Amino acid sequence: MNVFFDEEKLERGEQLSLALSQAISASDLSIIILSADYASSKSCLAELSDIMHRRRTRQHIVLPIFYHVDPSDVQNLSGSFKTSFDDHESNGLRQVQQWKKDFAQVGSLPGIHIEDDKPETDHIKHIVEYAMQKLMKHQVFLSLGEDTRLNFSSHLLKALECTGINVFSNKAEIQFSQAIAASNLSIIVLSKDYASSESCLAQLSDIMGRKRTQKHIIIPIFYHVDPSDVRNLGGSFKASFDDHESNGLCQVQKWKEDFVEVGKLKGWHIEGGKFDRPDTEYIKDVVRYILKMLDRKSRSISDDLVGMDDQKEMILRLIEQKDSRVLGLWGMGGIGKTTLADVVYNEISYEFQSRCFLQNVREEIEKKG
Repeated sequence: MNVFFDEEKLERGEQLSLALSQAISASDLSIIILSADYASSKSCLAELSDIMHRRRTRQHIVLPIFYHVDPSDVQNLSGSFKTSFDDHESNGLRQVQQWKKDFAQVGSLPGIHIEDDKPETDHIKHIVEYAMQKLMKHQVFLSLGEDTRLNFSSHLLKALECTGINVFSNKAEIQFSQAIAASNLSIIVLSKDYASSESCLAQLSDIMGRKRTQKHIIIPIFYHVDPSDVRNLGGSFKASFDDHESNGLCQVQKWKEDFVEVGKLKGWHIEGGKFDRPDTEYIKDVVRYILKMLDRKSRSISDDLVGMDDQKEMILRLIEQKDSRVLGLWGMGGIGKTTLADVVYNEISYEFQSRCFLQNVREEIEKKG
């Protein structure tokens, strides 16, 4: 991710610099680290106010980090924040009232509360995952051999994209290592010719490395091959690896180890043949499972958002009530209604064959007249 970082020091009385305003405008998401001294800085408050304005007018995504401060102190302008705002008012700054309003509104947003409950590295991991989820939502990397590109893998790719999932495949122009790193999970379609491709084996090795170090989710599909042949490097795979070794490739031993490891993972075994199910039925099952896995991952991230779980559970209980058809969320702008709706949608959407999240439809209709 490209990150703009506030390193500018503004002198007393200076307005938010053009460079900072342009940086906020060019960003898709802003992270505000609210510490005990945050409100003592006029430049920080000017940034916050600019960010909140863009949130109201441009649906800019805002993630507040309550760093060793109580979110209620932010919302109520109490604690150290009261002292800071009192000082600004005593200096006769005309922007203070707007700063106070925007600051209190940030305190009401779902965010991450960092206390001394766990290492900061754990919190940082969740913050990065949240940002990735918002900026690159539901990414899947699809690794496939040439022998399935025009049939099974092509149909699987189309089915995934039809659900709104963004899919990187190894035919994309982006470097596969970057695509795998940006993805929530990887699907490996292990076909007879898969191991004959050096590129496929390099992808598989990269994917397995991320599984070991970052708990990357892997879904193997054994397409018209026996999983035991993958585990034992048998069948057509033995010939492929023998060819690679005869070419003196130094990576072959590592590829072998990772290939064997993939064969031990749980996945789908599509045998083909007369008595097996159609590919389309397998694809439906795979897509449904992936939606559940992505939903589970998004739920683990939303668990760290302050004040989100109780509201989410309340909405889910209302949805489950008999004859419940339409639910409305009412409240002032900027308090997290859309975020809450998004979390609820991710929780239950995989249960429906057809689904759609329409965001800010009324505003778009009004804009178009």
